[in-house]
Amino acid sequence: MHNLLLLGAIFLLLHLANLTEALSYVSRPLVAAVAGAFGLEAVDRGADIVIGNLVMPWTQDCSGVNTLVILWGITLWTNRERAFDRTLLLRLLLCVPAALLANTLRILTLAAYRYAFFPAWESEELHYLIGLLWLIPFLFAFVDDLRHMDRGRWIEILYLSLTLALLAPAIFSPGGSLVALCTLFYLAHSRVSAPAPGALRLAYLAWVLAAGLIAWADMESLWIAWLLLCPRLVATPLLFSGAGLIILSGTVSLLAMRPGWQVVVGCAIAWQSYRMLAERGDPPPAAAPRLGPVEPAAMALLGIAPFVLAGLIGVRHPVEQPPGGAMLRQLTFNSYQISLAGQPPGIRAYWYGAFGDGRHHALASCMRFRGVILEPVAGQQEVMRGAGLWMRDFFIHEGAFKASYGDYLLASFSPFSSPGVHLILDAPTSSMSAAYFARTSDQLARRIYQLYLHDRHPGGSGAAARQ
Repeated sequence: MHNLLLLGAIFLLLHLANLTEALSYVSRPLVAAVAGAFGLEAVDRGADIVIGNLVMPWTQDCSGVNTLVILWGITLWTNRERAFDRTLLLRLLLCVPAALLANTLRILTLAAYRYAFFPAWESEELHYLIGLLWLIPFLFAFVDDLRHMDRGRWIEILYLSLTLALLAPAIFSPGGSLVALCTLFYLAHSRVSAPAPGALRLAYLAWVLAAGLIAWADMESLWIAWLLLCPRLVATPLLFSGAGLIILSGTVSLLAMRPGWQVVVGCAIAWQSYRMLAERGDPPPAAAPRLGPVEPAAMALLGIAPFVLAGLIGVRHPVEQPPGGAMLRQLTFNSYQISLAGQPPGIRAYWYGAFGDGRHHALASCMRFRGVILEPVAGQQEVMRGAGLWMRDFFIHEGAFKASYGDYLLASFSPFSSPGVHLILDAPTSSMSAAYFARTSDQLARRIYQLYLHDRHPGGSGAAARQ
């Protein structure tokens, strides 16, 4: 129960969205100041930051909020056996400047990477990995006796860090809260097992093969579940129970976003918690086993697979370009503002090819990375509101039109599936009603789709029926 309450506190920290803007006010000038100290001209323009001749969009993650939440979570978890005193409170307060500094170093590292390699092999997962690597040196200041810990405890701390690094950006995706709840439930029971479980080598082999398949097929929504199944750390009694398997399925966003399955997973969590409390309560703390140098090194190397492996072996798909016959304004190498003749005034349409080979995120997640928090509009399904705009998204996937993120995710979840195209439409809230925007944005998106079909299949109409 103690561990569940502690991870409940981390669950709340993951949802501190209002910290993003506050941290950005400090992070942006700090990045500019540090870049200037290295002799680089840096300009903070609010929505982006210019370092030399490189323009870097300013997203939610740039504020350092994910770094701060991870550092807070690790500090709370590793100090869970001690009383909450002034020393621990001071450490939690010092996490703020530490996270800002680590985040600044992360952004400058990304700027250096873009100077050298952009647009080759860059992904959001690589961003998170660079942030995690810059975070590790700060752990020595916030984790007691880190230098003297045995390898088993080191692995547990690294495991928690890797999992939170994957989890923090997923929080605001559809079903993200359930993904977080299920992930933290498993983390509450994850320990380096002693003695080693039977058939450990066979379990590791299966784990490695699963990582290769996930990366090759680019099924990134499975990475959290994969990480929780680490053979040395997974809680086997939980895993091999019916409720435990259902809870594990809740870490996969494709299932977590389904209202019906959310109820099933919630019941499984309640039942498993009741059983644990009724049977034994909190287990006594166990001494971590002493591990040789090879296994921890291999586990650490495998632990970064979710961040880099897809970029190395993932199936490559071409970035789809907008159809001819439309007026285009290129924004980045894979994104355009697209206009059609007779387009309703006030409504803008944007075409986003995939960035890398991962699936597109939901509209709320995409905009959150850009610092805009969207809220659903009552009575208008799929329409969202934020920053003075109505917004809605659509998808074109393998020649078919998808009017909702759920439909797109189902279609693109299959192995080796193409990421497709993300269409985002917006309009000022002051210029029209939500109902008018919902109706006209749907019509405009379908016109773009018809133009796309004509461009890809001139003279053919068979694909037009696939909606």
